[in-house]
Amino acid sequence: MKVLDMSNLFFYLGLIFLSGFLLFINISFINEFIFYIVFFNIIIDLLFKFLIEKFDKGLVILKTILSTFIRLFFSIIFILLFHFYGIENLLNFILNYLIVYLLFIIFEITILLLNLHHIK
Repeated sequence: MKVLDMSNLFFYLGLIFLSGFLLFINISFINEFIFYIVFFNIIIDLLFKFLIEKFDKGLVILKTILSTFIRLFFSIIFILLFHFYGIENLLNFILNYLIVYLLFIIFEITILLLNLHHIK
């Protein structure tokens, strides 16, 4: 389990540094709120990992799928809050958010597949 914790840490740090680097070189398709997007996804990811670990060990796969749907609901709320905040380029913000969201989902599916492989 320690390898998965280290891989989470490397994933989070890599995503933070990559978004900072892309924002630093001023690429036009990177939104100015990219750090809010990344940190929101990290907080949601850590929260759901904590909740899955805290409760009963049975039905981990079902809990992970349920957490993905709840994460999608929180993501929609997050995007709506920034929409009501009055962000200038909403389409750019949504595309940046979807890219980061999909990176987290792909990473979670990879970890889930590794866990299933160890269960076999």
